[in-house]
Amino acid sequence: MVGALDAGVRAYRINMGTSPRKPQVAASGLPDEQSLAFAPLVRLGARERELAEYISALPTEVSGDTWQQASAAVRALRTHAARITSAEASPGSKSSGGTASASTKDLDLFASRLREGVSAYDKLTATAGELAGPEADAKVSGNAALRLADATDALVGMTRGLAS
Repeated sequence: MVGALDAGVRAYRINMGTSPRKPQVAASGLPDEQSLAFAPLVRLGARERELAEYISALPTEVSGDTWQQASAAVRALRTHAARITSAEASPGSKSSGGTASASTKDLDLFASRLREGVSAYDKLTATAGELAGPEADAKVSGNAALRLADATDALVGMTRGLAS
């Protein structure tokens, strides 16, 4: 039921033309280079800029919801990265929940989930790049909405799991 509702909202947004003409990539600070979150966030920033270029080259009916979903995923990934850097910065202190901060094993798991989320964003960017490229033909364009939707759904699913 949740999937059907999400699909209905996305279809509404696409039909209403809420796709941005020139997507804006928010500037964001990076953690210390020693942080487990540093490399994934550098990669995420690069892919976010690439996706903004590709989205503006795609037809509105294809890209309508993709940028909004991708932006929400970036916020979730950056929030997750902030949790990692916060846990790294205070290894002996208590977290807001009153439990001891994350162990090295937990930090590695959190970093792995961040890398998986950035990889899902990579896949979305690659798909959009294929569809926006000059070699994209009518056959590919007809399938563009489905391919972008699949890549977007995979990214959204990945980022929804980060909160747990």
